[in-house]
Amino acid sequence: MTAPADDAGRQLTLTARLNTSAVDSRRGVIRLHPSAVAALGIREWDAVSLTGSRTTAAVAGLAGPDTPVGTVLLDDVALSNAGLREGTAVIVGAVTVYGARSVTLSGSSLASQSITPVTLRQALLGKVVTVGDAVSLLPRDLGPGTSTSEASRRLAASVGISWTSELLTVTGVDPYGPVSVQPNSLVTWGVGVAPGTPSSSRISVEVASPVMVVEELKGSQPQAAKLVEWLKLALDEPHLLKTLGAGANLGVLVSGPAGVGKVTLVRTVCGDRRLVTLDGPEAGALAPDDRRGTVASAVKTVRDGGGVLLITDVDALLPATVEPVAALILSELRTAVATEGVALIATSARPDQLDARLRAPDLCDRELSLPLPDAATRKALLESLLKAVPTKDLDLDEIASRTPGFVVADLAALIREAALRAASRASADGQPPKLSQEDLVGALTVIRPLSRSAGEELTVGNVTLDDVGDMAEARQALTEAVLWPLQHPDTFARLGVDPPRGVLLYGPPGCGKTFIVRALASTGQLSVHTVKGSELMDKWVGSSEKAVRELFRRARDSAPSLVFLDEIDA
Repeated sequence: MTAPADDAGRQLTLTARLNTSAVDSRRGVIRLHPSAVAALGIREWDAVSLTGSRTTAAVAGLAGPDTPVGTVLLDDVALSNAGLREGTAVIVGAVTVYGARSVTLSGSSLASQSITPVTLRQALLGKVVTVGDAVSLLPRDLGPGTSTSEASRRLAASVGISWTSELLTVTGVDPYGPVSVQPNSLVTWGVGVAPGTPSSSRISVEVASPVMVVEELKGSQPQAAKLVEWLKLALDEPHLLKTLGAGANLGVLVSGPAGVGKVTLVRTVCGDRRLVTLDGPEAGALAPDDRRGTVASAVKTVRDGGGVLLITDVDALLPATVEPVAALILSELRTAVATEGVALIATSARPDQLDARLRAPDLCDRELSLPLPDAATRKALLESLLKAVPTKDLDLDEIASRTPGFVVADLAALIREAALRAASRASADGQPPKLSQEDLVGALTVIRPLSRSAGEELTVGNVTLDDVGDMAEARQALTEAVLWPLQHPDTFARLGVDPPRGVLLYGPPGCGKTFIVRALASTGQLSVHTVKGSELMDKWVGSSEKAVRELFRRARDSAPSLVFLDEIDA
C-alpha cells in the first residue's frame, strides 16, 4: 500500500482484486481493509473515488480480516467503471458526494418500458454514481431496519427473471460529479440534457412587445411598478444616478412560489427592451466547464447589444450547496451587472436554497417577492383568464374562495380541466360549448395546487361538519377555535381576544379524528397540509427541523390553511 506524496492522508494506491461475495456483487459497494479506511480519514460506508483509466465512485465497506492491507475488493461492474483489470493498481481517495437532485439513465428497451421511475429509484437508493457509469438493478442493503425485498419484488414483476443481470448507463446527474441517490432524487429514463453537450438553445434573445400591459398583472402591480422604476433609472436615465455619485448597476432577484408568474412579470415590465433569457435548470444540468461557458455566452450576448439578462430558476444554476464552478459563474454575472446599459434579473421559487453570494451588493442587491394570490386576486385572475371564454351562470366568488393556495398556473390548469368537461358535454348534446359553474366545481376535485405536495394531499370531498354524527362538543370546539377566527377576524381584534393557535384531537383508533378534520376543512374552505408525525422524524441532524419549517412555510403561503399532524405521538 503506497500513498502519493502530494496528499498522503487522502489517497492510496492499492491493488484491485475481484470481490466474489454475492452480498456485494453489483451493488455499488467496494471493500477496504480497516487500516486503509483509517488512512483515508473516512468512516465505513463513506464514498470513495476509484481512478484507473477513468474515475468513478463507490461506497466503501470494511473487508474481512483475511484481506491483504494493500488490496481493494471490487465487483466486475466497479472494475469496468474504473477502467481496471484485476491485479492492476487503482488510486482510492476520499471524495465529497452530494445528494442527487436528478439522475438520468439509459437501458434496454425492456427495462426502460417496464420499470417505473419510482421502482428505478428504489433499485438505486444509496448508490453513488457518476456520468458514464454502468449500474445494476440489484438494490443495496442500507442497514438495519431497511429491506430490499419490496424493490426486488417490483423489479421481478416488471422485468422478469432477467432483472438481476440488467445493466443501465448513467447519462446525466445533477449536480455534476459523484452523487448519491436519495429518496427525494428524481430518477428518470433518457430525459434531460447529458453533461458535456452545451447548446445555444438554452439562451434566447428576443425584442418583442409584451402580451399584456402592467395594469393587467393582477396581484403583482406594486412589484411591477418598482421594477419599472428601477429599469428606467438604470437603463434609460443612468446620468441621474451618476450625478448623485451612485452607479447605474442593477441586479434584481424575483422570488415567489412556482407558477405565480415571475417570468411573466419580467417579460411584461421589460416591454420592448432587448431580453436575453438563460434557462437555469438546463444550464445547471451541464458539466461544470460547459455550465460556465453557457453563462459566459449569455453574458457576452447581453453585453454586445445591451438590455436585460434574465436567468430563470437561478437556484438550479447556483444552489446553496457551493460548487467550485459557482465562483466563476458569479464572476461572469458581475461582469454583466457592471456593464452600462445591462441589467440582471434572476427568478427563483426557492430563494432559501440559493447561493448566498448572489445577493452580494455588486450582484442581485435588490429583491422582489411575489405572494400567493388572495381570494380577491384569484377572482380577478379568473375573470382575466375567462375574458374570451363563453360561460354560463358562473359564481367566481365561490371558485375563488375554494381555491386557497392556487397560483395563476393552477387556475389556468383548473380552467383547462373545466373546458374538457364542457367540451365533452357539448359534443354529446350537440350544443355550442359553454363553461358552467358545475364544470369548474368538478375540476376542483382533480386539480391540486403547486404549493401543496402530493404527500400532503388530504381528500376533503363534500362532507361538512353538519354531516358529522354526534361529537357535538368536538364540532363546537373546532368551530370556535378554527373557523371563527378565520371568518370573523375583525371581531376578535375589536374585542382584544387572541384566537387559539392549535387543537389536540385524541381518541382510540377509528373514532373519526381524520374524518372530522376533513369535514372541518371542507366547511371552512381551507387548504389542508397533512403529514404523519413519523414522517417528520429523520436520523440526520437538522433534517426534522427543516421538514417542519418547510411544512409551515407552505401552509403560510397557502393561507387560510390547516396543518394536520396525524399520529403526532409518533
